Amino acid sequence: MGRRRRAKKHDSDRISSLPDEILCQMLSLLPIKDAVQTSALSTRWRYLFVAMPSLTLDFCYPGRRKEFKRFVDRLFDSPNRVENLERFRVTGLSLKNDCTRLYRWISDALDRRVKEIVIHCTFKELLLLPVPLFTCESLVTLDLDLCVRMGFPSDVCLPNLTTLNLRVDFRMPVLEKLDMELAEWPGDTDELNIHSPSLKELILDVGEVGDGDEDEDSNRVVEINTPQLVLFKYVGLIDEGLRLCIKNSMVHATIIPPV
Repeated sequence: MGRRRRAKKHDSDRISSLPDEILCQMLSLLPIKDAVQTSALSTRWRYLFVAMPSLTLDFCYPGRRKEFKRFVDRLFDSPNRVENLERFRVTGLSLKNDCTRLYRWISDALDRRVKEIVIHCTFKELLLLPVPLFTCESLVTLDLDLCVRMGFPSDVCLPNLTTLNLRVDFRMPVLEKLDMELAEWPGDTDELNIHSPSLKELILDVGEVGDGDEDEDSNRVVEINTPQLVLFKYVGLIDEGLRLCIKNSMVHATIIPPV
């Protein structure tokens, strides 16, 4: 009878006998608060949540946000943290002092060779993102949805990036020349807006992006609002699928159909 009980007890906790790597992957599938609660199960689980390869931080729901933010700070400072981070996602931050905190978290994720970064937040002031974010060799997916004015570095090199989603307001108040080439239409919007008080030269190449796409239900619009523009060169089609809306006068404009 004693042997049966010991065997039954051993069989009932097969999950704990799995390797740390598998257990941490399992914890990554849970909301982070639930993952942390597993630390109370036993000494075997006490620090496993710290080594999760994927972190999803959701601040959209009301609750003890200040305590949660301090907890995340301690989480990033833990010596038991995972060296390589697969995914880092933050949603719902909105306060002024959160900008510095977010900057620090992203920097730490970059140090851990993160592959995917998703940031969906709203701020009322200028947000500075770490310059290494735009030169990260490990980054495969970058998704930024930021209702904020954001500084943008002059040097961008993301050699392994395969997915890029941007909904941001880049702050470039002294930009004078912009050369933009679109391989495909950006995002799920029907409008591409280029607004700049300082831009003097604009080269826009949309290729055949707007060429008779029968699956498109609505027309696409390129709106250009650049009062200082002197030279404008446009490469692409202007038809029912894509049209230009230019809100300024200029000295020289060239429209070239795609080859």
